[in-house]
Amino acid sequence: MCLMALFLLPLLTGQAQDVVVRRNTTTTTTTTTTTSVSRKPQDRVVKPPKPKVTTGTLSITSTPSGAVVKIDGKYKGETPLTLEKLNAGSYSVTFSQEGYDSQTQKVTISAGKNATCSATLKKKQSQQPVVQQPTPQNVTTTPTSDIQTFSAGGVTFRMVRVEGGSFTMGATSEQGSVAKSDESPVHRVTLSTYYIGETEVTQALWEAVMGNNPSNFKGANLPVEQVSWEDCQNFIRELNRMTGKRFRLPTEAEWEYAARGGNKSQGCKYSGSNAIDKVAWYTNNSGNKKHEVRTKSPNELSIYDMSGNVWEWCQDWYRSYDASSQTNPSGPSTGSGRVNRGGGWNGNARGCRVSDRSNGAPSSRSRNLGLRLAL
Repeated sequence: MCLMALFLLPLLTGQAQDVVVRRNTTTTTTTTTTTSVSRKPQDRVVKPPKPKVTTGTLSITSTPSGAVVKIDGKYKGETPLTLEKLNAGSYSVTFSQEGYDSQTQKVTISAGKNATCSATLKKKQSQQPVVQQPTPQNVTTTPTSDIQTFSAGGVTFRMVRVEGGSFTMGATSEQGSVAKSDESPVHRVTLSTYYIGETEVTQALWEAVMGNNPSNFKGANLPVEQVSWEDCQNFIRELNRMTGKRFRLPTEAEWEYAARGGNKSQGCKYSGSNAIDKVAWYTNNSGNKKHEVRTKSPNELSIYDMSGNVWEWCQDWYRSYDASSQTNPSGPSTGSGRVNRGGGWNGNARGCRVSDRSNGAPSSRSRNLGLRLAL
């Protein structure tokens, strides 16, 4: 009896059941709370994936230098040349230069790696159809050799000798407060002797060589315009085929030295004068149009229109100056814009100064942008 009483007493009073229920409730609540805390988003650390590198760099050289480089048939520049951010894969690199046999190589670009491609070009053993030697009607040299006269397709043009020397390039004192930041720092440059066009390339010459006239304003003796830097390279290659010479665009340093008057320079703000209207067609006097070449006064070297009329492409990639002295600089090996110089018929006087600089994408064209030859 005593034992049964002890067993039945908790059941009758309900105390034991209450205790169990309260303990189960507490346990359940505690477990739920702990699970909720462990799932808070701020307690998790998620690291973003590293970007995958898919491009590489290709450095291209040749002996001799100055070879035209095409990759998969597309023009890329002249050696030495460095191309960045090329997609990984295999490419066909073609080297070509007047007087030498072309050469093609295969190169593989690996992601995140630097690849090199070099060619030693061999001179052509015999006359090839693409290299025509000058004939009497193509080239005439004056007795003094200060000016050489050439002809292509029946159109004559003249090149002026620029005696080599040294000069200070950039925002020299006569440029005053209108000089731009990219014209500094000034620096000394030494150049070898070269020839530069007496005038900008005319539409008559372009059409005689290329068989077309892309210009917006038509006229045989007007400077050609609406030509890209790449178009100019094609024109020069065809002109060289016709004449057997090695014409090219001037470097930026060659352009400025000639515009300043070379070793005959009088230190003018514009090419040949401090009075812009004497030497340049620009927005204040052009009548909103370009003009025939040689209709303004020449500079100290008898070169015309290096200030105004149309801007002129140079060979160099555009970059900032540095203060170091340089000899025959040719600019950086790569870039995004090619230099153009001289100002134009629809621009202001500031852009016509001999130290002013501009640039554009090699494929860009404009109705106020043409070219001048160098040799």
